[in-house]
Amino acid sequence: MLTLNKGMLFIRCSRYEYLVKKGSMSNYSFHLKDEDKTGILEALFEKTDFPVPQERLAEELSNKISEPNEKYVSDLLEQLLEIEVMLECPNAQQIEKPVCIMTDLEQVSVIQDIFEKGGYSAQLLVLDDANHNEQFISLNHNEAASEKLEPFEYVILFKNHFSPGTFYQANKLCLEQNKKLIIAYLDGSEGIIIPLLNFAQVGCYNDFEILRESSFYNLLDYQVMKERLLQQDKVQPTSHPLHFHMLVNQTALLLNQYMQFSSLNYYAYSMDFERMVNTKTRLLKFPKCPSCQSDKNLVHAFI
Repeated sequence: MLTLNKGMLFIRCSRYEYLVKKGSMSNYSFHLKDEDKTGILEALFEKTDFPVPQERLAEELSNKISEPNEKYVSDLLEQLLEIEVMLECPNAQQIEKPVCIMTDLEQVSVIQDIFEKGGYSAQLLVLDDANHNEQFISLNHNEAASEKLEPFEYVILFKNHFSPGTFYQANKLCLEQNKKLIIAYLDGSEGIIIPLLNFAQVGCYNDFEILRESSFYNLLDYQVMKERLLQQDKVQPTSHPLHFHMLVNQTALLLNQYMQFSSLNYYAYSMDFERMVNTKTRLLKFPKCPSCQSDKNLVHAFI
């Protein structure tokens, strides 16, 4: 089933020309022209009831234009789908690539609601070392955790606080199985999204951590805090619930892009909720990372 993209305006300039815009300042702005003056654009935008199956739409348009030509109509519909003037209806547009989401019990309902509304079919696993139910996962039990992650192409880890120990464990599991990993977490009043979708190209979580730490002016204080979290990962979240909602929504939007396009420049994203500033950092692969390359006996990439 096909429908017109409701996020676009289709403005008639003449019977044979339409202006397509997303917004007043959008770069997505162009003219569609019916060079052969067949009347197909008028039939498509003004005389067709949507949604409609693609085969029936092609047949109807072919019958409505001045010179019926099935191949011309079929080629035009494919082009309009490619530039997203037309879309497959939501029911036919479900995300097929399997996604696994790991998070704490408190965040399950928020994440589930956002991903279901986004059309994703995602399996949620609750992080818990004590419970061995099928809906729970312990990253400390490597073999059992690996078995639960095995069916999935994408693994997303959500945390409402900085949790380096958990990130190391998830990073190790996904490296072993070559899973596409996205780590998204709140760090005080900052939301961080790290898409590690190609370890060979952008490295792993350890590479990102070194990159992030290199910009800290209060590195010593940070290291004391990280050491505490590695010993005792129990933090009372202080962030506003809206911050976590925004983090999850942004992650879902990014995931949609990653699934649609195979060639992307990968960045880590930061949402600073105090200053209301969003930034991105190009992911880099450092030499001799002990996790994803070189000597496994090394404990730090710069040693």
